[in-house]
Amino acid sequence: MADDLGYIRKWLRRGRSKDGKTLDFSSRKINNEICAELAENLALEGLEVLYLHTNKIKDEGLEELAGCELFSSLRELWLYENRIGDEGVKALADSPNVTKLRYLSLYTNRVGDEGAIALAESEYLGRLETLDLSFNRIGDEGAIALAESENLHKLKTLHLDGNRIGRAGMLALAEAKGLESLTHLHLLYNKMEPEGLQTLLDSPRLRKLETIKCDLFPEIPEGC
Repeated sequence: MADDLGYIRKWLRRGRSKDGKTLDFSSRKINNEICAELAENLALEGLEVLYLHTNKIKDEGLEELAGCELFSSLRELWLYENRIGDEGVKALADSPNVTKLRYLSLYTNRVGDEGAIALAESEYLGRLETLDLSFNRIGDEGAIALAESENLHKLKTLHLDGNRIGRAGMLALAEAKGLESLTHLHLLYNKMEPEGLQTLLDSPRLRKLETIKCDLFPEIPEGC
């Protein structure tokens, strides 16, 4: 495939919306090599939504893509069900091409605390409204960084289901010092810490949220 870039034109014909704002490259078996080719050869103006989920993208592939102008106009980026770890997420968080992102989906990857910290500290993700990090490897350190982030001030929805967050992370999320716009928090399938869970439920800060989902109390609409 590396010797014949005609596949890119075929994918464009099949995956690009009529208005040119959406591109679906999901389930294409895209790996790091193809990511490099896309970064070098694919230039689309006005692209707002990019589906790259259910592929074989690893850190190096995301590093290639994050550095290209293809990402510069994106509002939504769907990267779930790949093989992306901390280094790839760091490259994304450090890229000046993601300043317009409102929606970022990274669930079912290999993101750990370092990746979560990079997202929390990113100076380029200030417009992000939804962040889905479910079913990764994030523990207390990453959860604390997200909860205290001063950069994700527009974040409304945070998905952290299926990670490794315990008492310390839950205590930090109960205060959510940095997430001033948060309205939806999902914490199902983390470490079972009754004290931490109770702290979430008792939190005056989280009582103002529209939705909280956590173990023992799977759905708590309209506050706790």
